[in-house]
Amino acid sequence: MSLLFFKRVLANPVRVGYLVPSSRFLTRQTAKLINFSKARTVIELGPGEGCHTRRILRRMDAGSRLILIELDDHFARHLETQFAHDARVLVVHANALHLAETLGKLGVSEPDYIVSGIPFTIMDRELREQLLANIARAMGPKSRFITYQATIQISTHGLFDLVRREHCLFNIPPLHVMELRKAVVAS
Repeated sequence: MSLLFFKRVLANPVRVGYLVPSSRFLTRQTAKLINFSKARTVIELGPGEGCHTRRILRRMDAGSRLILIELDDHFARHLETQFAHDARVLVVHANALHLAETLGKLGVSEPDYIVSGIPFTIMDRELREQLLANIARAMGPKSRFITYQATIQISTHGLFDLVRREHCLFNIPPLHVMELRKAVVAS
């Protein structure tokens, strides 16, 4: 665990959401759900110190781009420094609650993947619903939302349909990794 991560957990444990960074097993399992031969635009919400970011970048090709949306200004500055020499990466210091608007300003519509470990189950219900609605609004019919969570509660949310789910035991805490698509609303 880095000193930065430890300091940010102490400063705001609810915002960070986890007491330790994601394990290499979790980052591998999460990246495994991305089809890198087709992924051109990947969005990562709340990348923190960049555990998942580094794994994703190892597999992305040169023509793809990774947009990191980070609320915490300390993490955002760290990510900007860490990935300054990688043209595929754009760090945006913003709130994921405004994801659709942020992506619109960047000229991104219907990203291939949105990856997030934001701990939805410990959020205030109203905030969680706003955030999930904004994620769904940013998605197109072929977009995928990959999230890792302590529960599978989000897989039954009306905004999303579960494509597949795995469990990562080798992480603290053990987490479910889910691939979701935007729900098809019947007319």
